[in-house]
Amino acid sequence: MCGRKYSLEELTWTDYRDMLSLVPSVPATNFQPNHNIAPTHEVPVGYADGEGAHQLALMRWGLMPHWAKEAKIGAKMINARAETLTEKPSFKPLLKAHRCAILVSGFYEWQREGKAKQAHKIAHGSDAPMIMAGLWTKNPELDLTSYTVITTAASDEMARIHHRMPAILDPGAVDQWMDGDWDDAAPLLMPHPGPLAITAIPNAVGNVRNNYLELLDPLTAS
Repeated sequence: MCGRKYSLEELTWTDYRDMLSLVPSVPATNFQPNHNIAPTHEVPVGYADGEGAHQLALMRWGLMPHWAKEAKIGAKMINARAETLTEKPSFKPLLKAHRCAILVSGFYEWQREGKAKQAHKIAHGSDAPMIMAGLWTKNPELDLTSYTVITTAASDEMARIHHRMPAILDPGAVDQWMDGDWDDAAPLLMPHPGPLAITAIPNAVGNVRNNYLELLDPLTAS
């Protein structure tokens, strides 16, 4: 699964514009970094509007379908399994025109060893920003726009940490993901083939109240 992500100060508006093919005017400042993005947090998410133009909007992590009466249901829909998207009534209606792309610096995952868990940060091996595939929707009753991150089986490299991982898009595939027919977009939801930078970090990241750059420091032997 994917339950935490992070966006560093180095992730600039230019990265969002170029990697997500955005059309809006340039804002006055870059987005603030978030070193411990958790469910319910709002982050900038790329999506295609009704005219097909790629836009950016703040969306809450944890999908709240249009029929949801309470925001807490989003806690159960932070992720959507790629293998069952067409079977789930909360996700299937979104596949045609509500696909989105979430740009981050990387994500966190925990490796289990018996009863113990060890936190790791996972980034692109090239240190480039990471584009995650997702689905989004607007809940008119709650007046909230929300999204979910699509997950796939882990790549061979990731499998030593966890059996699932986010569906990571290549920058050149963003248009295909957000604009193409579902039959063209679905094949993109595969385990990421490229190299990853996987680093053990302090377990302090597990506490959502902790949000500072040092969370990403490599774990040092005691």
